[in-house]
Amino acid sequence: MKKYFCFYCQQEVLPYRLFKWRFCPHCKRLITDNGDGFYRICDNCGANMPTDASRCPKCGTATGLPEKTSSALQGDVNVWLGWLMRIGLVILSLVLSVGILYVSFYLIFAIFVIGLAFYLFNLFLPKR
Repeated sequence: MKKYFCFYCQQEVLPYRLFKWRFCPHCKRLITDNGDGFYRICDNCGANMPTDASRCPKCGTATGLPEKTSSALQGDVNVWLGWLMRIGLVILSLVLSVGILYVSFYLIFAIFVIGLAFYLFNLFLPKR
């Protein structure tokens, strides 16, 4: 089994998978490590970072490598994934609340009809 390293929380992790992306179970960020076990050390803060990183993910110090557009896209993926998860949770809560209201309306209606039937049944019974 490959070991993956989260460069944000600085831990070896068994990541969550969503299609081809891997996410840290601790900090919920996209893991850029490909599981080969190689990483660099930041000169400024001493944090571990990917071998192709142009900036340290912990302190932001430039490493001298040219910046890639994929690191900016990975930040965008984290932002979009967070928004998609929030929107999905709002939609799920709305569907559940509408379902509960729908069921409770018919439950209240059924109890009312049963109560009305019981009342009418007792109304026509001979008095003792």
